Amino acid sequence: MQIERRFQPWTWRVRLRHLDGWRGLVASFLAGMLAVLALAPYHIWPVWIVSLAVLLWRLDGARRGPKPLRGGFVTGLVFGMGYFLAGTFWVGFAFINRGPEFAALVPIALPLFAAMLAVFWGIAGAIYARFAQNTEWRVLSFAAIFALTEWLRSHIFSGLPWNLPAYTWSAGGAVSQSASWLGVYGLSFLTLLMFAAPAMLATRGLGPRRLLPALSGFALLCVLFFAGGLRLLSTTVPDVQDVRLRIAHSNITQAEKWGDDGEHVARDRYMSLTRQPGLDEVTHVLWPEGALPIYMLEDGQTLSRLGAALNDGPALIAGINRRARAGEEVVYHNSLAAMRFQGGELSVDALYDKVLLVPFGETIPMASLISAIGFDEFARLQFTPGPRAIVAEIPGLPPMMPLICYEAIFPHFWQSTSERPEWFFNLSNDAWFGDTSGPRQHLVQSRYRSIEAGIPLIRSASRGFSGVVDPLGRMPVMIAPDQEGAFDVTLPRALAPTPYSLYGDLLFWLMVLGVFAGLAVQKLRFIKKQKISQP
Repeated sequence: MQIERRFQPWTWRVRLRHLDGWRGLVASFLAGMLAVLALAPYHIWPVWIVSLAVLLWRLDGARRGPKPLRGGFVTGLVFGMGYFLAGTFWVGFAFINRGPEFAALVPIALPLFAAMLAVFWGIAGAIYARFAQNTEWRVLSFAAIFALTEWLRSHIFSGLPWNLPAYTWSAGGAVSQSASWLGVYGLSFLTLLMFAAPAMLATRGLGPRRLLPALSGFALLCVLFFAGGLRLLSTTVPDVQDVRLRIAHSNITQAEKWGDDGEHVARDRYMSLTRQPGLDEVTHVLWPEGALPIYMLEDGQTLSRLGAALNDGPALIAGINRRARAGEEVVYHNSLAAMRFQGGELSVDALYDKVLLVPFGETIPMASLISAIGFDEFARLQFTPGPRAIVAEIPGLPPMMPLICYEAIFPHFWQSTSERPEWFFNLSNDAWFGDTSGPRQHLVQSRYRSIEAGIPLIRSASRGFSGVVDPLGRMPVMIAPDQEGAFDVTLPRALAPTPYSLYGDLLFWLMVLGVFAGLAVQKLRFIKKQKISQP
């Protein structure tokens, strides 16, 4: 009999809820780390059920404690630290690839980076512990509060919407299709709700009512799966006529590119890929972000070789480093240039300067402080952001929106232009992050932009995943990081505007604010009932 009681689910809930001191912190931290297995490249989504159960039970313990705000904040923060440390450890490779002298920053930068992201989970934990009601439907409060703080994390201080709960679902699969209606924030709310609901099964004292959240969550998952499957089966995606793109995919490493004679090594590699057989059937050649470690538009030898290879032929759309004058100052840009060579003359059909710069990669927050502790060279390595997102009109192509590197992870960025593009070009340099989960997570998040917008995406990523993403988020062509070659592909057509592209996060806000309105009504009824019961 004693053994039977030991394995009753509410017994484990009580034990987790009342763990004191470091044991409770370790449980929360490990639960956060475990949740990362639900993301790319694993997508083992059932681990969320375990992780969120631990988080929810620990927050319920804080809710009943003497200091719910503090207890909830610490619990959420520690869970978030585990989640973001395990989910973004690959950021450390970027420091190492800059050179051995920057490796000393890794033990400082990684925990600080994870802590900045985890603060939002701490805030969510504090709000839940203070205001959640003691009913089986408090999972609605939990999901709404955490989804709201994830939205805030994606927007405050330039935002970083990395590893949102929505990315549990493999892009292009059935459940991911709901992003065409809800976006990733709405899907994150539903994901948290579905996977937190089973934790209510261990709530003692609610009787049969504790079954309702879990059954509702399962029913919701079935609806999302079948609705998404129907969308996939009923949608056909034709190709754009008279467009053939060549993706020059090199597996050149950062050490090769920035080492001795790296300029010539990189240029020779990309020129060789560009000139592969079949070039006369290609309309446009695509190079990734920062393909060459030079200022391409200023380098006569590079332009001469490109002119010889592409004269009166296909255009080149490439990621380049660019410098320009801003008054008396010289500024540097991470840019895209669409170049055409006709009659031996270069014409630049489009030029775009990246708007959203990577903190500590392309722009250095607190540069003076970093210089003061001895990393002057690191603090000087900064780009200047461009003025705005654009939709580029390039001859021979439908209107295109450039998304350089991590600009592709921001749902609101592609919506910032008044003109709707007919395809995205996501060019990136994932060589900074090695053979880790980072490039795989980046790929999944980029593909969600196509689902949200109903717009195809062509990806060219140095030592990352390149290929073609159709407007449903599927990849008919996927080029692995270690492959090298010239891959000639067609461009899928865009679909009609999706509900999300028309209304943005409206449905997300309706769901979240609807939950909060319901909580307020419930609270008012409770207060009114108390007043009536008083003599």
